[in-house]
Amino acid sequence: MELASIVLDPNTGEVLALTGGKDYNKSQYNRAISSKRQVGSTMKPFLYYAALENNLTSASKFLSEKTDFVFSNEQIYSPTNYADKYANSDITMAAALAYSDNVYAVKTHLFLGEEVLVNTLNRMGIKEKTNPVPSLALGTSELNMLDFARGYTTLASGGYKRDISFINISSYYVAVILMLKRKNKILENETFSSRNITLILLMATVVTALLFLFWSYKSPMAEIFIPPIP
Repeated sequence: MELASIVLDPNTGEVLALTGGKDYNKSQYNRAISSKRQVGSTMKPFLYYAALENNLTSASKFLSEKTDFVFSNEQIYSPTNYADKYANSDITMAAALAYSDNVYAVKTHLFLGEEVLVNTLNRMGIKEKTNPVPSLALGTSELNMLDFARGYTTLASGGYKRDISFINISSYYVAVILMLKRKNKILENETFSSRNITLILLMATVVTALLFLFWSYKSPMAEIFIPPIP
């Protein structure tokens, strides 16, 4: 088993730390820069950002149950939740995020239209091509970690899209890596107010969901109504 990690400063886009593998002596392959992996549920914050931007709220509900999605070409898509557990009732977006509910995510994705998430990823600064398919909401597209981190930097900085740059790191063991010119861009086609209101809603949803992470589907959280933020 291998690993990779990237630590970024969202205010500048500078890479503060990067790990390409467990042991450089055994493998010089830098997985953080060169490899691609399915990103899984880490795709969901971008999906729910798109949902909030399109007039859904943290209180918007879909039915969480085992579901077969049947499309016009007679293809069937049957996503499952972890451990095959479902609320079997309507749940809110906040609850779906806390549970990492896959059925809710796919329903949201299809409700918005599959191109919406693709466009959101592009606007967030993710350069890798993604396909508008139902499973995109569950992170089945393979993305490079550095590229994907660029999208999260846009969220963490309050909507500012920044080019990622490597800073000078000098020590006895580490040489200067690379220096790139930083560029900062506000998300296209968004005013200052709308950008921040949407991001505030997203962050509030995340916080609300995290507060209830320890709850189960049998708890009142599955039924709770969380009013939208004014």
